[in-house]
Amino acid sequence: MPRPRLSLLVGNPTARTGKAARAIRLAMEALERRRLEPEFFPTKPAGATVPALAERLEAGDVARVIYLGGDGTFADTAKGLILARERYGIDVPMGMLPMGTANDQGRSFGVRAGIKAIDDNVEIIAEGIEQWLDVGRVIAYDASGDEILQDLWFDSWGVGLSAQILARRNRDRERVAKVPVMRRVYRDKVVYVRAAFASYFRSLVGRSRFAAAITVDGVCHEYDGVTDVVIKGTTLYGGDWIFDPEGKPDDGRFEVIIMKGHADWMAATITAHKRNPVTADDLEVLGLRRPEIPKGKEIDLRIFRSERIRKLYAQIDGEEMLYCDHYRVENLFHYLRIIVPENTHWI
Repeated sequence: MPRPRLSLLVGNPTARTGKAARAIRLAMEALERRRLEPEFFPTKPAGATVPALAERLEAGDVARVIYLGGDGTFADTAKGLILARERYGIDVPMGMLPMGTANDQGRSFGVRAGIKAIDDNVEIIAEGIEQWLDVGRVIAYDASGDEILQDLWFDSWGVGLSAQILARRNRDRERVAKVPVMRRVYRDKVVYVRAAFASYFRSLVGRSRFAAAITVDGVCHEYDGVTDVVIKGTTLYGGDWIFDPEGKPDDGRFEVIIMKGHADWMAATITAHKRNPVTADDLEVLGLRRPEIPKGKEIDLRIFRSERIRKLYAQIDGEEMLYCDHYRVENLFHYLRIIVPENTHWI
C-alpha cells in the first residue's frame, strides 16, 4: 500500500450557481503552495458521494480529506470517512474549508468560513493538529416500533419549532433560487428570519406545542407544552448561541435543550448569546430563568401531540428529516478525527 500523502478536496463545483468553482480553484492553489499535494473529488448526485468517497479512500494514498462547502458537504465527507474506516479499515482525518453561512461546526473550533479565510484555514490543515468529534446516530421508529430510518449527524438534531423554521427557510430558498435578481438580495439569513417570524408566532397560539417523554441515560423526563427539542453536539447553535458553556464536542455526551413557550425562548435568546454577559441574577429580575439542560449518551424521545397537530418537523444538521413520534439518539464517542487550530475556541 502506498504511503498516504495526498490531500483530497471534496466540493461541489455547481453549488450556488457555480461560485464554488472559484473557491475550489483558490483552495487547490493554496494547498499546492503548502505542498499538500491536492486532488479534487467532486460531490456526486443522489446520495452517491458517501460510497464513492469511501471507495476512493480504499487505495490508501490519501493523508487527509478536506471538505469545501456547507453543512451538506461536511456531512457527506464525514460519512464517507466513517464508511471507509468501517468498510476498509482506512482512518483519515478531515480538514475544514467551510463556505456556508451557519458553519456551526467550524466556528465551534475557531475555523472561519468563506473565500477570504481559505489561506488561513489551509495553514491550520498544514499544521495537522487533530481533535476527536463525537458523532450522533439517530434512529426513527414508526407507530409499531419498527425502525424506518437511521442516519448520522455532526452538529445538531431536533424536533419542533427550529426544525419547522429550517423547513420553511429551505422551501423559500428554493423558490428564491428560481428568480435571478432575488438570488442576490434574498440570501439565507433573510430567508431564515422571515421563516422564523412566521413559524414562531404560529407557535404562540399553541399550534405547534406537544408533550414529550425524554429518557436520558435511563432517566425519564416528562414535559408538556413543548415547542422545541434540540440535541446538540458542537458548541454553537445558529452561529451565535451557546446553550451550555460547559458542553464539549468530545465528552461522550450530548446536550438536550427543551423549549416550552416564549419565556424559554426569551431566556435563551438573552442568556445563550455567545457574547452576552447576562447572569442568573439578571434573569431573575426579568422574571426569566435559565433552562436546565440534561446531558447523556443515549437519548430516547417520544412525542405526544394532539389530533389537531397534523405533523411536526424534524431536522438533521439543518436539513429537513422524516418526522416520526419516536426517535432514539446515540452518542458515538470519538468517532471522527478533525483538523483544528492549535488553540481551539469558538468564534
